[in-house]
Amino acid sequence: MENPRTIADLPLEILDLIFKYLIYLKYKVNLSQAHEKLGKAFAFHCRNAFRKLAPSTKLTPELWVFVIQECGSEVEELFYNGLSTGLYWNDLIAQAVVKHCPNLRSLSTCVHRSDVKSIQSFLVKMKSSLISVTFDQRESFPQEILKTVSEITQLKILSFKGNVDEDVYHIRNLVALEKLAIENQYYLRKTSVDLLKICAPLRKLRDLTASNIKIVSSEEPYSEMWVALKSLSLIRCELSIELPDCPELTYLDIESLKCRTEGYVLRYILKNGANLKTLYESCDPPINADDFLQLLRGCPKLRYFYTPMEYIKLYSTYVSTIVEILEDNGVTREDPLELVISRRIKWKWFRRLLLRTPNAELIELYEGGT
Repeated sequence: MENPRTIADLPLEILDLIFKYLIYLKYKVNLSQAHEKLGKAFAFHCRNAFRKLAPSTKLTPELWVFVIQECGSEVEELFYNGLSTGLYWNDLIAQAVVKHCPNLRSLSTCVHRSDVKSIQSFLVKMKSSLISVTFDQRESFPQEILKTVSEITQLKILSFKGNVDEDVYHIRNLVALEKLAIENQYYLRKTSVDLLKICAPLRKLRDLTASNIKIVSSEEPYSEMWVALKSLSLIRCELSIELPDCPELTYLDIESLKCRTEGYVLRYILKNGANLKTLYESCDPPINADDFLQLLRGCPKLRYFYTPMEYIKLYSTYVSTIVEILEDNGVTREDPLELVISRRIKWKWFRRLLLRTPNAELIELYEGGT
């Protein structure tokens, strides 16, 4: 008598269809645990679904371990965001990733004090494969974890939000970095950071973001990195020094930037604006009406401009002059300037005046946040 056939005897293609009819991930995992072949069918069904592995409360940690065992070879990114998924860093899941995810390239996680040792251990074990790390610190504690990160010498992307302290200078060891973001999470005080010292060895860096820090003077010689930098963001920062020139900049964000040297911000933009395509600007002290026109003339490739225009008096001739400058810059209706004005009253006045201005189609006008 023949052995009775079971669901496990069905071809993978048929099992794939069965898994598709199961709405919830938990149901699929429960079925896949019933037989070894069903586990393989589950992996076949998921294909690239877990390329970005984002553990959540949809499954228990133990069930996530099973998913990792079956689909780990496809995992390239481990992503934790407890605020949206309800599940924070879990050591059981981390150990499974170390064992079953040889192709992991990226880690993004929030960090609590209780998780630091486990995350450090994970980084040490995965340092040969990781090229991108993102940390969001949720409590105040020393950032010794950055010392561990600094040993991942092939790291290309690092984003760190947290308690910026002396440990931030360990970043200097990451000589392969191409993209770096540092954000001090405590907005009531700005930590003094020698940004030029951090960046001096990072010759491959092309994208730099600093948020809520005080950029202080440096004795370090300017790095070659600045000459090739493509994107620079200094958000809610205080600037007490002159920055190295960045002639290749295409993206500049200087929202809520405070600068002690009067007129320096405009001079910097004009000196480095030849290739600038995107600019976010809201400085202290603010850019005045004449400076605004100079800025447009000095940035001929600019096609996205976010600005408050807070202390600029708007009238018909002034708006016409703006449009004329844009014409000279080569702006066309097919390739217009997207102008985003963050002060509602200024946006309303500009809109009224623009409607009566010839060649108004050279500007796509938007209202930004207040």
